[in-house]
Amino acid sequence: MLINSAHFGNIEIPEGELISFPEGIYGFEDLKRWALLGKVEEESSFMWLHAIDDPKICFVVIDPFVIRKDYLPEPDEGILAKIETDNAEDLRVLAIVTVPEDVKRMTANLKSPILINSAKNIAVQMVMDTDKYTFKHYILDEIEKTA
Repeated sequence: MLINSAHFGNIEIPEGELISFPEGIYGFEDLKRWALLGKVEEESSFMWLHAIDDPKICFVVIDPFVIRKDYLPEPDEGILAKIETDNAEDLRVLAIVTVPEDVKRMTANLKSPILINSAKNIAVQMVMDTDKYTFKHYILDEIEKTA
């Protein structure tokens, strides 16, 4: 599938790599098909979650375990049923990143992770009922704490 991304130009996305969000992402409930662009490499932990049906919508995402080694999302059976898995090995977790003008202040939303069943490419955004995580974890501050 060819998409004309407002951010990256024309991108070919193999059909098998499309990620289905049956409920959408909060604030973007009408967008059900997404693609994960970029790979986690040593020099960059950031990737892009790109909407297929709106070429202007693209989120920077990160593996939250890069930020917090002790990060522990606890999806309940209802969340796991939505993404059709009970196998932790199939689960991929991502956090949406907000990048302000001062990139040193970029934050990750650890309160509402994206959970992807990597075997079936079905995903959901889960809001955790805990005060341990917030919608704005300062990425560089968190990394400094663990260094």
